[in-house]
Amino acid sequence: MKSGRVTLFIFVFFLLLSSCSATTRTKNYSVIDPNLERESLYIVPFDATLVPPDFGDPIFDQFVDTLNSRRKQTRVGRFVILKEDLKEVEPAWLIKQTYISGDIWGYVETSGCCSTDMKVKSRIYLYEPGNNNPTFEVFVPVEHYYDHDRGDITAAKARLGKKLAEDLAEAVIKKLTP
Repeated sequence: MKSGRVTLFIFVFFLLLSSCSATTRTKNYSVIDPNLERESLYIVPFDATLVPPDFGDPIFDQFVDTLNSRRKQTRVGRFVILKEDLKEVEPAWLIKQTYISGDIWGYVETSGCCSTDMKVKSRIYLYEPGNNNPTFEVFVPVEHYYDHDRGDITAAKARLGKKLAEDLAEAVIKKLTP
């Protein structure tokens, strides 16, 4: 009888633990046609004011590099970084474009004597021509743990950032692949 309770407790504990784990979530606001040819898809630099600069900037660069390296899977001719701040872009031009914008926030490090847990969140939006509302939104939380004896904070931040960039790019590629 006691072992049955213990087994049930363990089962419920892991069930609750798994439901709290960080997972990518996509919200579709309208249907995107992955078969549509897009000459260019513009990418607005992410708002990363709530994360350390040495962390946020490389994520954006890796995101764009990953999209461009995998663009042949899609019908996008090229992924282009929009150099201007979104506030400086002519609204009449922007509404005619397909573009991605997003942000990175919630960067937290929790260190103990021997290890550090790291967390960060990001959200991106894809907009299509003629629409002021996004076609879809992707929310990506990423967590990373590292042991102080097996690495340093710089390498751990780089791994966390790379994982976030890859997860964001994968979500976009998945939506744009016919």
